[in-house]
Amino acid sequence: MSATGAATATMECRILTGGVALVEFSQAHEQNPFSRARMRELTGLMLEIDRDPAVGCVVLYGGPGRSFGAGGDFHEVSEFSGGDEVDAWIDDITALYSTLAGISKPVIAAIDGFAIGVGLQIALCCDLRIGSIAATLVMPEFRVGIACNFGGYMLETVVGRSVMQEMLYTCAEWPAERALADRLLHEVTQPADLLECALRHGRRIAGYTPAAVRSTRARVNGPYVEGLRRVCEEGKRSHRAAFSAGEAQQRMRRIIGKA
Repeated sequence: MSATGAATATMECRILTGGVALVEFSQAHEQNPFSRARMRELTGLMLEIDRDPAVGCVVLYGGPGRSFGAGGDFHEVSEFSGGDEVDAWIDDITALYSTLAGISKPVIAAIDGFAIGVGLQIALCCDLRIGSIAATLVMPEFRVGIACNFGGYMLETVVGRSVMQEMLYTCAEWPAERALADRLLHEVTQPADLLECALRHGRRIAGYTPAAVRSTRARVNGPYVEGLRRVCEEGKRSHRAAFSAGEAQQRMRRIIGKA
C-alpha cells in the first residue's frame, strides 16, 4: 500500500496479522527528514489506511537503525524567501498533523535515533510514543532561526507548560530516559525490541471494539485537532517573518554544508 506511485514513494505500509498497519519511513535518507512531498505522502497514506476496515491501529516507524524523523528538509526549506511558499508549507504541515491526530485509528510512534522538530511533532500527534534507549528528542526551532508555534502548542497540550518552556528555550536534547520521565515517551525499550514492543501495543489496541475506540479517539483528540488548525494561520505569519529576515536560511545552509 502506498499513497503515491512506486517511483516516488518514500515509505511503505504493510497490513500485519492482528489488524496493525505498519508504516515504515525506510526509503529515503537514514535520518528521515520530511520534505513537503513526504509530508503529503504520509497524509495521503494515513487517509488511505483510515478507510481500510481491516486496520485497527497504525504504527509509524523509521526503519531498522534509522531515525524516526530529523525534522524538515533543510535543502528545501533553506530556499524559502518568506512568501507564498511558506503558507503552502504550513498548509502541508497542518494537513499532516491534523490527519495523524484526527483519523479514527489510533497511531503509535516507534522512535529510534532522532525525533527532531517536525519528526518530534509527528510523534506528538500519536496516541502512544515508544522509544528505544538510543532515542533523542529535540525541538530546536529557535536555534535554527524559525518560530515554534506548532511545537509550543503541542508540547504544552501533551506534556505541560514547564517541559514545553524548557524544550523551546534551551533547544536541548532529551535522551530517552529523560523523555520517559517527562512523559514525552510512554515506554522505553532496547533498540532490538522497539518495533515488536510497538506492534504488541498495536495488536492489543486493534483487538478492542472498533466503535468504542473510534468514538473515544474523536472525543479526546477533537480539541487537539481544532487547536492545530488555529495555530495554522498564526504559524504562517510567524514563519513568514522569520524567513523574511533571512537568518534561518543561512543557519540551515551551514547545517547542511551549503554555506
